[in-house]
Amino acid sequence: MRTRPILIIDDDHALCELVASTLSRTGFKVLAAFDGPTGIETARDAHPAIILLDMMMPGLDGVGTCERLKQDPVLGDIPVVGMTASADLKYAERVFRAGAEFFLPKPFRAESLLRVVRLAAETAERQSRAPRRERRVRLAAEILVRCVIREGSHPSREIVGRTANISLTGLLLLLPEIVARGSAIHLQLQFPEGSLSAEARVIWHDPQPVSGNRFRHGIHLIRFAHDIDLVEYRRFLNHLAAGQASEARS
Repeated sequence: MRTRPILIIDDDHALCELVASTLSRTGFKVLAAFDGPTGIETARDAHPAIILLDMMMPGLDGVGTCERLKQDPVLGDIPVVGMTASADLKYAERVFRAGAEFFLPKPFRAESLLRVVRLAAETAERQSRAPRRERRVRLAAEILVRCVIREGSHPSREIVGRTANISLTGLLLLLPEIVARGSAIHLQLQFPEGSLSAEARVIWHDPQPVSGNRFRHGIHLIRFAHDIDLVEYRRFLNHLAAGQASEARS
């Protein structure tokens, strides 16, 4: 991963220099952009391994920048670390709802910066092992899913749904009610061998109900609770793909 640069998008020039100095000492190459639109263009040119993104920039702020990055078909898989000096926990939630995988409050120590960068680098490395075509393949599967929904300032609530199809990076989930786009969800997927836990977010929903008065939701998987959960999930996908391929040949 260190062959690809880290991009920091922040209007604070001094902070960009400090981050670049800190990370370059551990072998990372760092690029800087000082506003959201320039950051997006730099990301398209350099395709960084990780993006460090200030959320409170003038003009196009970090939330808007992150949303555009995550909607981009090329850049959407790059891990984003949201950074802000705001002490308001609701703002941190906005960071995750915009699509950031990690959060780093300002001011931060060098050790905290290095820790979150390494975690983000591990996430990028895991994603890079799966070819993009493999990550996009969706397989028909009906799996019971327990969902703890977190929508803005509303209390968390639990609902139960079922998948219609699944892939390495997302689910088509049928839920008994509409959940707002961008909402964070803690998932417990009930597989035959046991349950797996993952953090996810709602990318889209269809307001028209389907059979059983259920609503379709596009779910992006952000991270599994444990590495073994990711291993077991991939094993289930491989088993499912092999079974469906066998049925197609018969």
